Amino acid sequence: MKSLAKVLGLVVLAIVLLLAALLFFLTRMFDPNDYREQIQQAARDQANVELTLGGEIGWSLFPWLGIELREVGVAPLDDPEQPLAQIGNLGLGVEVMPLLRRQLRMSDVIVDSLQLNLLVDEQGRGNWEAFSQAEGADPEAAAAERERAQRERDGGDFNIAVESVRITNARIDYQDEQSGQRLSIRDANLTSGALIPGQPFDLDLEGLLVLDEPALRTRIGLETVVTFDPGRQRYQLQGLDLQLTASGEPFSGRSVDVRLQGDALYDGTANILEVEQMRLAINDLRASGELRASNLAEAVRLGGRIDVAEFDGRALLRSLGQEAPETANPDALKRIAMAAKLNGSANSLLLEELRMQLDGTELRGSLGISDFERQALRFDLRGTQLNLDHYLPPAAESASTDSSAGRGGSRSDQPPEPWSDEPVLPLDVLAELDVDGRLTLDQVQLTGQSINAFKAAVVARNGRVQVNTLEGELFEGRFDLKADIDSRQTPLRMTINANLQGMDALALQRGYEMPEQLRGRLNTRAELRTQGNSLQRWMNTLNGSARFDVADGALLGINLEQQLCRAIALANRESLSDQLGAEDTPFNQLSGSFTIRDGVVSNSDMRAALPGIEARGRGDINLPDQRLDYRVGLVLEGDTREMPDPACRINQRYVGIEWPLRCRGYLHNAASSCGVDTEGVGQIAARLLGREAQRRIEDRISERLGGSRDRDAAEGEEGEERQPDVRDAIRGLLNR
Repeated sequence: MKSLAKVLGLVVLAIVLLLAALLFFLTRMFDPNDYREQIQQAARDQANVELTLGGEIGWSLFPWLGIELREVGVAPLDDPEQPLAQIGNLGLGVEVMPLLRRQLRMSDVIVDSLQLNLLVDEQGRGNWEAFSQAEGADPEAAAAERERAQRERDGGDFNIAVESVRITNARIDYQDEQSGQRLSIRDANLTSGALIPGQPFDLDLEGLLVLDEPALRTRIGLETVVTFDPGRQRYQLQGLDLQLTASGEPFSGRSVDVRLQGDALYDGTANILEVEQMRLAINDLRASGELRASNLAEAVRLGGRIDVAEFDGRALLRSLGQEAPETANPDALKRIAMAAKLNGSANSLLLEELRMQLDGTELRGSLGISDFERQALRFDLRGTQLNLDHYLPPAAESASTDSSAGRGGSRSDQPPEPWSDEPVLPLDVLAELDVDGRLTLDQVQLTGQSINAFKAAVVARNGRVQVNTLEGELFEGRFDLKADIDSRQTPLRMTINANLQGMDALALQRGYEMPEQLRGRLNTRAELRTQGNSLQRWMNTLNGSARFDVADGALLGINLEQQLCRAIALANRESLSDQLGAEDTPFNQLSGSFTIRDGVVSNSDMRAALPGIEARGRGDINLPDQRLDYRVGLVLEGDTREMPDPACRINQRYVGIEWPLRCRGYLHNAASSCGVDTEGVGQIAARLLGREAQRRIEDRISERLGGSRDRDAAEGEEGEERQPDVRDAIRGLLNR
């Protein structure tokens, strides 16, 4: 046995030596450069590729089956002058002995000076698609062959390992003639450790991404540890560290630093992608969280959480080369923080369970984009208090107002500035809006006023804006407003339904710097319609109706009792010696309704209950011209108290008479434009004189016909029946 073993050993040794001698002979006697044409023809026949071998082919057989190629070009067979890829130097080696054990052990794979030219033509076809199958080949047969080869790779026990991969000085150019987009990756270098399935290896990547439109340059750096298992379609990145430094037109020439760290996993079998322990930095912004994408092969679903540490929003925008919005408060947007749950898809992202700190105000709810393409904004936010005025554009400096425009309105007779015909609403923005949101706040500061229990709900889509809810507590009362702005037709149409309850009318006028002409608790309901996109057009086309009532108030800047005295003094053909009473007219109740047609507000049923007096009003307010022509009738209700001025003597004869006042002027001086209607008072005086004359004539005739009234009462039945008949006839004659 020992002799047999010794003989067998000598035989094996002889075979190995013979194989070594044969391999040495082959490497010295066999030159692959002699077969260039055959290699190129095989590439044409088998891969539909025009292969260019510009340099010498170097190779070795043992212990590595190695090959080295220089100046290699790969081009589509139908367009050989436009190479898809060019390689300056390509080298790889395969260890011979492991091949006998169905193991593929490759040495370093080195690719130097790689140039890829990717082109998409106007029909959307890429130049790399020509390599998918040889010309004239059956597509179904080619697909079946690929599936068979894949099954063999997945199901076989052939073991593959690569010591390392080094790609240096690579460049990739991409051009899409359909969109006109051009980009390139330059100076790319990739280095990896040993590529063994199931075993982690280091991966380093760096390069420069250049975009033509808009002009953008991004330096890319990536370091991570990769573990891959092709059979299970599982790829894991641990200690991922991606760094980007970008500059160019989108950032106004500024440099922007982005860094993403964490652990990532792609599982093709489970159809998921996960990023855990994620840390993101964009200049001074810092965020952390986790991200999960599922159902990747169909409708992608996104989930996870994100936490953003407090940052200065204005400083971040400036660092990104963007202009911070001008706000009334220059410190607005300087303190922002956020925490939320992520929910979305490939075309949407919603922040749920949102907690956002905005300059000291906490908002909770949801916020996000439901469709990136339409920029569809969705939100449902609740908070304690928020000063919205801080985030509005700065107020324009207005010209100094008339100092007399205060209590009772202006005393100026100068005509007001005409309504502006400049556009008010940005129609192009309205056409693109896609918003569905609700905002609820315990208190909000808006247009300089503090509104409690504030609620707003708005829907804007396809050029139509619907304010379904706008309500709150303001000026010790409540308001409720609904509006509809429809810019889908020309001219723009707008409707407003407003309801005010128990509002302090004087505080309302002061709060919005309106002339103070009314005091009291205001209740009003209005339904208004208008067209156009300027104040002038709105006033000219305003239509609708309104109803109002004011309790326990006063008309400011006008004393109706004094105006009544003036009317009575005029009827008495006398003049008042002094001003009577206060400047205002208190009332218990003021009510009425309006109809509005083409900007003209008409009223015929105004009633005001004053102490001892009833005021009745009717007239028109012309909003386009900012003028009013209004008549007020004052009716005594039996109050004949002693007046301080003898010219204003009130007696029973004046009860029930409607004493006329007329207000004609501009809206800004409505109170001061009111005065006694002298023509109407003259007619009243004439009627009073006629009545007095009639009374005196009746008294004289009565005396002539029947003596004194006492004697008439003592007369008999016959005379008593005769005297009224005569008197009635005389009264009828006088009345004619």
